[in-house]
Order: sequence, then structure tokens, then C-alpha cells
Amino acid sequence: MQTQIIKFSKLLENEVQLAGVSFLIASLIFVMSFSFIAFGQDSSGETLTVTVLEAMTFTTDVSGFGDLTPGTPKYATTTTNVVTNSGSGFNLTLSGDDQGTTDTVMDLTTDDTVGITDQEEWVAGAATTTAGNAVLVGALDNSGDVLAFRMMTASGTAEVISTSWWGADDTAGNALWAGIASSTVERQIGNSSVYSSSAAVNTVQYYLDVPASQQTGSYDGGVTYTATANI
Repeated sequence: MQTQIIKFSKLLENEVQLAGVSFLIASLIFVMSFSFIAFGQDSSGETLTVTVLEAMTFTTDVSGFGDLTPGTPKYATTTTNVVTNSGSGFNLTLSGDDQGTTDTVMDLTTDDTVGITDQEEWVAGAATTTAGNAVLVGALDNSGDVLAFRMMTASGTAEVISTSWWGADDTAGNALWAGIASSTVERQIGNSSVYSSSAAVNTVQYYLDVPASQQTGSYDGGVTYTATANI
């Protein structure tokens, strides 16, 4: 009996030791597994960047003069509509497609050597706060028998309009007129230096009268408006 008891005790001791080894191995596996997860993690900060490019849409809508009786001025308009995301705004220019030193903006449709006299070509001030060479209606060339234009101030986006260029308002006593510039130069007629998410809508008005000696017939002429984002 004693011998059996001793053998049983040794067997129990071996089992305990094996159990201890198993526990130790399990502990090592757990530690190693935990360490692997900890050292396998990392983090890095990133910054998303993008440059939004300039975009612009530009449309115009013109009303005609209709029939003109010499000595009675007629008026017409072009509405400009500019949408741009430019942070510095945009500027607007106007030129006559065929206007030049020997030609006029509007010519007789059947004979382009016969034209309607233009008011002196517009020269903008050095800044929108500096007057250009626009004049009151009573000071127009050729006793007022000319084609002239101005940017109206009564309606539209105020930031685009320069009252120094076109007058404090649209009344005869304040409204200033000029001739359409040549296509060989860029002459600003309006400039907005601010960003806006809304459309800038403005109206350009034309004045037209001719002397009694003007040849009868249909006259026409192209003009070009250009909207350019400010840099």
C-alpha cells in the first residue's frame, strides 16, 4: 500500500508540473499575441487639399432700336449676366467688332462704307473711382447725332457699376455717355472686385440719333462683351 501511495503521489506531482508548463505556455502565447497586436498598430495624420479652378458663365440679351426718325433719339439695351466663383470678382469690357479709325460700329447693311457716326471712343479712368471721358447727353459729339452707350446705375449689381465712369444716376443731368471702343483695345466698362455666389446682372444702355441727311435703310453692327475673372 505504501508503495502505491508513493507512485500515486509522483504521478500527481508530474501532472501538476505538466499543468504548470501548460499554463506557462498559454501565458507566453497570450503575452506574445498581445505584444504583436500592440506593435502592429500605427497612425499617421493626413491633410486633404484641392484647388478650385475658376469657372464662369456669361450671357447677354439685347433689345433693338426699331425704326429711327432723324432728330428723335432712340434707346436700346443689353443685359449682361455673369456668374463666376472668382475670389477677386471680374471685369467687363465692350468693343465694336468693326469699329476703327476708318470705320463705324453700325454700317448700312447693303453698303458698309456708309455708317452712323460714333461718339468719341470710351477711355476708362485709371481706377473705377477716377472719371473717364464719358460726357453728358448735351455734350455729345455731332450735336448728339451719334451712337453712344453707358452702364445704367438704376438696377443691377452695384459692385460692378462705377458711378465715376457713368454718372451718379440715369437722369439726363447725371448720366454719362461714351463711344464704343475698337476691337483692338480692351476697355473696361465695369469691374467688381468682390466674390459673390450670385449672378451679377447689369444693363448697358445705347443712345442713337442721326442727322436728317443720314441715308435711309437698315443699319447693323456687331459688338462684343467680354467678362474676365480678376487675378
